[in-house]
Amino acid sequence: MRILPGSIARHKFFRRSHDPIWQMQLGILVIMALQFFTDSSFLPYDKIWIIGVEAVLMVSILLATHDGYSRISKLRRSLALTFIAIVAVINIFSLFFLIQDLLFSADLVKSGPALLLNAFIIYVTNIFVFALWYWEIDGGGPDRRVIDARQRDFVFPQMIHSGVAADGWLPGYIDYLYLSTTNVTNFASADTLPLSHRAKLLMMIQALVSVAIVVLVAARAIGVL
Repeated sequence: MRILPGSIARHKFFRRSHDPIWQMQLGILVIMALQFFTDSSFLPYDKIWIIGVEAVLMVSILLATHDGYSRISKLRRSLALTFIAIVAVINIFSLFFLIQDLLFSADLVKSGPALLLNAFIIYVTNIFVFALWYWEIDGGGPDRRVIDARQRDFVFPQMIHSGVAADGWLPGYIDYLYLSTTNVTNFASADTLPLSHRAKLLMMIQALVSVAIVVLVAARAIGVL
């Protein structure tokens, strides 16, 4: 069968890999949707501009990764880290504004439902943004995990137990999303061990943000309903 050059380009653009790009893109879209539903008073800047900048970065990451993770791309890593850093800073600001509103709002009874909704949004955003952090730092990023062997930041059970996964198994975005979710619900990962100092520090920060949301915000908001 003859394959046209355009078909080859389209095939490379939608290239499949151990870590499908669409999973990471879906995680980014969830974060952007959560920010859209966040009350503007809990964001450091206009939400339309924030989401617009993130959309540009998302498309740029997709274009920089058009051939999958078959090569190491400094541009892809820089774009990904920039996006993650922006979202993380915005979420920290949102938590600060939320706590500030909780402590100094004159009408807590009226703002109770809004506080609870925004606390939930910040909590879920915390899960997705740290999933991106873990996905990007582990072993130098998804492209380096495929191309060369580097010291890993996390050890998954599939890496140490023979027979539970295929040889050469590599974690994907869903694995890091699961790690992030268990860390904020259990305040410890369910089955994955952090190895590097940066991985442990990130997990500590994520757990502390989760504690602040659940204990200081959600519990107080429920109390004023």
